[in-house]
Amino acid sequence: MNKFFGSATIRLTLWYMLILTVLSLLFSTIVFQIASQELHRPFGPRQIYQGQQLAPTRTVVDEFEQLRESRESVATKRLVTNLVVFNFVTIATGGFASYLLAKRTLHPIEQALEAQTRFSSDVAHELRTPLAVMQSEIEIGLRAPKATSENRKELLESNLDEVHRLRALTDRLLILASEKELPLAPTHLDDVATEAINRVISLAQAHKIGIESTVGKQIAQANFDTLTDAIVILLDNAIKYSPPKSEVIISAEDHGKYVLLHVADTGIGIAAADLPHLFDRFYRADTSRSKKNVDGHGLGLSIAQRIVESHKGKISVASAESKGTTFTIRLAKS
Repeated sequence: MNKFFGSATIRLTLWYMLILTVLSLLFSTIVFQIASQELHRPFGPRQIYQGQQLAPTRTVVDEFEQLRESRESVATKRLVTNLVVFNFVTIATGGFASYLLAKRTLHPIEQALEAQTRFSSDVAHELRTPLAVMQSEIEIGLRAPKATSENRKELLESNLDEVHRLRALTDRLLILASEKELPLAPTHLDDVATEAINRVISLAQAHKIGIESTVGKQIAQANFDTLTDAIVILLDNAIKYSPPKSEVIISAEDHGKYVLLHVADTGIGIAAADLPHLFDRFYRADTSRSKKNVDGHGLGLSIAQRIVESHKGKISVASAESKGTTFTIRLAKS
């Protein structure tokens, strides 16, 4: 890819230089023509003697013509020299500027292509695992002619679990790819928090983690269903990375024209090196956050960010290792 964009940068630079050269030569030609006309404008010698105009002699005319031609020749040479130097400096400096401009022009395209390539690679990697599991289990089942009905049932249940994983993955990818604008309306954030807690309460109880909401009567411009999904993602993330008998708190505060919605935990926190990449698709900070295996595709926070951005809002994170993490969603007031 670097080789491709290097070649594209050189080609674009050459095009820029070609355009600059044509313009520079055209400008120089026009200047030369105008200057030449001024140099060759006819005029005659005059002698002024005590306020009276005298007719010039033949000798004076000849000497004047020789002087004028000599001056024209010198001026023309200087003009040509100056124009050559001007074009050389213009093309040299313009070439360097063209290269920088070409790199700057192609940089966003290069970044987008790299992101697309990385995304495709990550998707292929995530799809490969469940497909490989299903393939191996089916092959084992086919090679076992004496398998019982119970064995076949276990095989089908295992394959069904993998199908559910694939379905969840594709659903999340569709959410990330969606560019539709959400219908926003005045929404009570305490209702959103209550609905989100109801969805994850069983998971929280299984991990022996408490969830408390102190949102209050804050109202924001939001879409109830999708904002609830975003809060569920943040709660699920907090539960996974919090120790037993800890607590996750959802709160809200007035912030001028905006409402700030916080989801805070007292878990193990996030390493500073991971924070800039936390919302990247498929990014997993498990190795730095936890030694245990955590289920998921690494898409949750990317989806939460996509949902918040569709609300014309902003999501941010603050964290300290061994102290906890706080996600903040900023939404416009209703």
